Amino acid sequence: MFDGSTRPEVSCYRGTAMTQVKLTAPMAAVATPELVSRVEQALALFPELSDERVTVGVTASRGVDGLAYPSERLIRLNPYRRRMVTYFTIGHELTHLVQTPGLGLIPSGEVQCDIWTLARDPLFLDEKPCYLDIDCDGRSWRRHAGAVRKLCLNAIAVRERNRRYIVWLREQLAAYFNRPEPYQPGLFDDSRLTTAQQALE
Repeated sequence: MFDGSTRPEVSCYRGTAMTQVKLTAPMAAVATPELVSRVEQALALFPELSDERVTVGVTASRGVDGLAYPSERLIRLNPYRRRMVTYFTIGHELTHLVQTPGLGLIPSGEVQCDIWTLARDPLFLDEKPCYLDIDCDGRSWRRHAGAVRKLCLNAIAVRERNRRYIVWLREQLAAYFNRPEPYQPGLFDDSRLTTAQQALE
């Protein structure tokens, strides 16, 4: 989630340089080694952010999974969730730093943020996206995650010639989830491939 306000306080993208991470005092007090490791692993996939330090803080509300303040190179995470903060949440907030008003390297918007996060690396497939409409529940997401990521990669390629790439992606996702057993095609199904199936080839 992008918070455009001023900071209240202080693969296709496989990276090589490790970004320096700064934890705010509240985050340093509660962050587990696993959470810190997850942040570092995620940041390693964002070479665009390797030139300056990224600050990681705690969300003010425990009902919010994450926030980003692009102009401040700051993200906030919620370490009080019942389960560990997901790589997807971390990646989503880091992607906001690459959007406008951050680096401005990818289109702004929450749906766009989901698309580019999923496309960046399979590491970020551990949780169903929040804003991109996916017709499955959290439990079945893992069965579809790889196919959805491939469609996201294709949508980014489509954007080069068609700015209605999100409409294209939504159509492909609808076709994918509306076909019988989308994650396990029939062994003897010799029917013609749909456009969505072809997009996954």
